[in-house]
Amino acid sequence: MNFKQFGVLLSLSTILGINAIATKVLADEPSITFGDALGSGGCSVADQLPGDDGRSLSIVLDNFSAFNGQRQKCILRVQTFIPSGFIVQDVQVLYQGTTDINSKSKGTSLNRTYSFSGGALGQAVAPPKTSKFTSSKAFAEQDEITVLAATGLCSGGGQGLLGINMIAQSSAGSSIFVDTADLNAGDVRLYFDLKRC
Repeated sequence: MNFKQFGVLLSLSTILGINAIATKVLADEPSITFGDALGSGGCSVADQLPGDDGRSLSIVLDNFSAFNGQRQKCILRVQTFIPSGFIVQDVQVLYQGTTDINSKSKGTSLNRTYSFSGGALGQAVAPPKTSKFTSSKAFAEQDEITVLAATGLCSGGGQGLLGINMIAQSSAGSSIFVDTADLNAGDVRLYFDLKRC
C-alpha cells in the first residue's frame, strides 16, 4: 500500500486485557459476552468479531480520519456481560497504527479517555492519555487501566458499558487515518482481566 496515496493510515488496535484468575483449568475460565459495539462522533463500527478465548473482541472502525490540520473525534461504546462470580480487575489497551508527516509539519496526536459504567466493570482509574507522533512511522502504544471494583458486584456479575473517547489531531502537512482501507487498520481489540470474587 502506498501511504502517500491514502494519506495516513492509523490502525487503531485496542486490547482490553481481562485475564481470568480462577482455580480451575484454563478450559474452565469464564467467558465474557459482548453486545453490539457502537461508534459515533466521527467514526462508525464496520464489523466486530469475538475472539476464541471468550474474553476478547475485535472491532473494525470506519470513517475516522484527520487530514492536514483537522481534528476528529470517535466515541466507542461496547456493552459487556460479565459472568457471575467475577469482576473486572485490569484493562490493557494497545493502539497500533501509522502516521504520515511532512518534514515541516508539527505532527499528529491520538488522545484517549476511558469510562466504565454498570455491571461488574467498576470504575476506571486512568488519567487522559496522549501519544504524539513527529515522524512517519508505524507505532504501538499501550495503556494500562486499573479498575476499582464497586462494592456488591460479586452477587452475580452483570452488564456494563465500556467507553473509549478518542481524538485524532493532525497539523498542516500531516494526516491520521483510521479506517478499513487496509484489513489490518481500524481494528480495536478488547481483552478483559477478570478475577474471582
